[in-house]
Amino acid sequence: MRIFNSSASVWMVGLISGLVSLPISAELPTINEKIWLGYFVGFKNYKFQFGVTAKGTAILQVMGKKAQPLSKKLTIPVEFVVEKVMPDGKMTRLKILPMSLESTQTATAKPKDVVFQGRVKGDVGFEVMVSEEQGDILLGGRLLKPEKSTSELRFSIRVKFPKAYADSGQSGDKKQLDAFKEKTQGDRLQLVWTDQKRLRVSTSEKIDASSKEINGPGIAVLQLAFGSYEYKKFELTATENSAMMLSNKPLVPLREGILVTWTADPSLDPAGKARLRLGIR
Repeated sequence: MRIFNSSASVWMVGLISGLVSLPISAELPTINEKIWLGYFVGFKNYKFQFGVTAKGTAILQVMGKKAQPLSKKLTIPVEFVVEKVMPDGKMTRLKILPMSLESTQTATAKPKDVVFQGRVKGDVGFEVMVSEEQGDILLGGRLLKPEKSTSELRFSIRVKFPKAYADSGQSGDKKQLDAFKEKTQGDRLQLVWTDQKRLRVSTSEKIDASSKEINGPGIAVLQLAFGSYEYKKFELTATENSAMMLSNKPLVPLREGILVTWTADPSLDPAGKARLRLGIR
């Protein structure tokens, strides 16, 4: 689903900054290529690079016009988590046991239906699925055959967009403020709720992204563009029986950072077929 069209751009392949500095001693197998040292899954094209480390964490790195990764500060962490619903309704993250991570598959730079498992504190197992399709990354996951009730637990995927600009645009002389305004004038966030309602959200006004007014019944499609990412268009899609929710630091502009949390409804998707699709247009 497309909400707005993007002008044609040329993106070149580059390397994720800092890959070679990752430790090679980890629980999942690693790709036997220097550029993917420390990674269990890797994928790259002329738009972005995505990798899952041998410790079960992941990052998304956008490539710039000069075929180089954008600033490290713009790297987007992607986390696979098991969360527990607390009595007050808030979510707390359960710690993954690193030594529990395992897969029957070999490490790969051509991910097709890759699966790995692990456990969290409390002896609850989970499963993660990673695949590439038509230049997009498909991610999924579920809890595994719990021995006790896990009604208060859920598997989630978190995509953490960092602060988009080093300068908040609230200081400096008029010339600097005008330059910041020009740099950010094309920033935009557009949403499609699961009920198909469309919503355009300001990235510069102070808002509570976790509010019902923003998330509605759940988000099916999210499209985001920031000048700091050279106006690459991020598109995140939750497939059937799943949805996304947004959150941020209370009452600050979304360009200061956005957390996107994807979850599937286990009652409708017990086999874990739902996916979060990550793409850059």
